Amino acid sequence: MQEVKQWPVKIMLVHPKAPFLKGEKIVIAADCAVLVNRDIRDRFESDAVIIGCPMLEDPRRMFERIKMIVAESDAKLEVYTMEVPCCHALHLMVEKAKEEHGKQTESEKYIVRVSGAVEPYSKKIDESMIEAERRAHRGH
Repeated sequence: MQEVKQWPVKIMLVHPKAPFLKGEKIVIAADCAVLVNRDIRDRFESDAVIIGCPMLEDPRRMFERIKMIVAESDAKLEVYTMEVPCCHALHLMVEKAKEEHGKQTESEKYIVRVSGAVEPYSKKIDESMIEAERRAHRGH
């Protein structure tokens, strides 16, 4: 059994001044991305990782919490979301939070495909992303 290095992990439960957020990097990931890609899961051993779902959780409250976290930290931010369009809000929340606080901290953004492959976030929704969403809602 592996020891938990941080608790809690959910964006909505993390205190913006939590000591584990004071490191060099914070990984902000969609719940599903952590389960689909082992590399993101493995980050829990070295980086602060916080997770949330912009579709199933209140997006306004999530954005407010992300703003508080960004305001308290100068850490590099890495954002991982699934390829489905509903996940893209997490990228927008992080960017808007940085903008509102005038933060110039480095950030990297990624999309995790349903296959587990990771690629840079291009700020565009392509046909394969829409099809992944359709498949998810049809149950296949």
